Amino acid sequence: MTQPPSAFGAHPTEPAAEPRPARTPRRIMGIQPVLLVGICLLAIVSLITVVLIFIGDFESQAARVVWTVVVFLVFTGLLALDLVLARRSATPLVIGVAANTYLLAVLMIAIWVRGGTSDDDSLIGYDSGWLFAELFGIVLLTILVVRAAAAGAWGLIVLGRRARAAFAYVVGLVAASLLGLVGVLLTLHFAIDAFGIEVGEWYWRSTVAAVVISALAASITVLLFWNRRNIDWQEAEARGEHVGPRQPTGPVQPPMQAASMQGAPAQAGAVPPAAAPWPPAPQPDAQGRLPWPTYADGTPLPMGPDGQPVFPQH
Repeated sequence: MTQPPSAFGAHPTEPAAEPRPARTPRRIMGIQPVLLVGICLLAIVSLITVVLIFIGDFESQAARVVWTVVVFLVFTGLLALDLVLARRSATPLVIGVAANTYLLAVLMIAIWVRGGTSDDDSLIGYDSGWLFAELFGIVLLTILVVRAAAAGAWGLIVLGRRARAAFAYVVGLVAASLLGLVGVLLTLHFAIDAFGIEVGEWYWRSTVAAVVISALAASITVLLFWNRRNIDWQEAEARGEHVGPRQPTGPVQPPMQAASMQGAPAQAGAVPPAAAPWPPAPQPDAQGRLPWPTYADGTPLPMGPDGQPVFPQH
């Protein structure tokens, strides 16, 4: 049986395992594949926007171009944020790119397909101002809802993984998917309305039902996470990790002095000799090891299971 290394003597130790080589992340022209998808999507949407500028109604394009640029800037900023969050895990980047792709598609449809409110040329200025204000509400609400759903989905996946149970991880994935579905249903009607299609009552009933089921799955995920935390705390308490070290109730006698007193025979009526000065501290040898402690008669102290000397207890 191999003994662990000790500061008082040399013991054979097992050779350390060689570290595994780190996996090289996949790159395409030095770019992460998910990020490359987002860049290509942004380039495609830009080309479509340029085409629409030349074939669309020029009077109402000022507001559309402004909000298109704003959406591009927001898309870039959110994608950069996802890259920062994905330094240790690819999950935030995957969720962020999916959310940004949907966000860009819905907003481009809402911006470029949605028409004005009047065909009268005398109301062009009024219609452009109304379109600008309407697009402001659509862009702001869509960004807030979609990104909040993406952040919540990432948090639920993390909670399900930290619960360290297969059931909790599956529930976390289901809750994250349902939350993403809620984000889609709450904003998809902006793109549907742009085509002149009115969403019916069943659409909103389905949205409310998805919100309720998503809240249920998220609550279960959170409870499973705290259940794991409670179990970890109880196991740590059983191992004594939450109990501080006990303080001695009386003076503690040094082990070497106790060994010397044990080896000296007691004589009736004898006056105890004056306390001898402490011997000099043992010096380590050339290899940095201390000599093994002994009793007063020179007998070495026994070795414990941890490889350390067992001092006598009195």
